[in-house]
Amino acid sequence: MHTTIPAARSAPRFPRLSPRARKTVVVAHVVSSVGWLGLTLGNLVLAVTGMNATDPARQHAAFLAMAILGETLLIPISLVAFASGLVLSLGTKWGLFRHWWVVAKFVLTLVAVVLTPLSSVPGLRELGSVVSAAPADQLIDTGEYAFGLLAAGCVSSSMYLACVILTAFKPGGRTRFRRG
Repeated sequence: MHTTIPAARSAPRFPRLSPRARKTVVVAHVVSSVGWLGLTLGNLVLAVTGMNATDPARQHAAFLAMAILGETLLIPISLVAFASGLVLSLGTKWGLFRHWWVVAKFVLTLVAVVLTPLSSVPGLRELGSVVSAAPADQLIDTGEYAFGLLAAGCVSSSMYLACVILTAFKPGGRTRFRRG
């Protein structure tokens, strides 16, 4: 008796984006990614300004601006950058796990997206509360915040810059997962 062996099925593929859809998602991705980098660099400048201010009004303004921008924009802009990058990787020839540079960008962005609501936003909220509770004519002791503010800004900026470099140079070749 002759039996037929069923053909191996490949994993379902994400549908390819049409040229118009791809361009639309690319625009959303570039705008949100550049916005995320700009927001992070802006917060870094505001942190340094607030930490070095000798005028209480300037210091309070810098730290309150950080808190307002961070609480309002960080989570939405990070989610748009992540989601649009995911759609682009799945809906184009690059794939999510076919090229090392895409995998690296995915991991870096995923780490940043997870840390944003767990660390950055709560820290900015706390800073905003401290500034709001402080007398307007007194400088705030930034001792406990200084390292965290600078470290977060430097690490985030470095991660986003790494993503830009990975996109521009596409290093690393292909992974084992070449199909799809």
